[in-house]
Amino acid sequence: MSIEEFQTKLETIIKEFPISGFDAIPDSTMAGLNICAGETEKLGMKTGKEVLENLITALKTRKAGGNTDDSVLVRLTALEFYAQKLKDGTAEN
Repeated sequence: MSIEEFQTKLETIIKEFPISGFDAIPDSTMAGLNICAGETEKLGMKTGKEVLENLITALKTRKAGGNTDDSVLVRLTALEFYAQKLKDGTAEN
């Protein structure tokens, strides 16, 4: 996967998140996050990997009843910020 393909995939995944809360994240969204996290290693994107793994962990914890929506939202916002920086060409590896 190229960086451009990664960026497009990331933007698609972000759009899939429900506005109403994080109780019912589709399996396809979780799978997409995991695929992107795996691709970050191949692309040498250490920051991207960290941001994705933080969100994945927060979502798993939320599903188990251990996080609030606010906790997940902070991590989703970090991913959105990273995706925007990637689009602008200013993202750190």
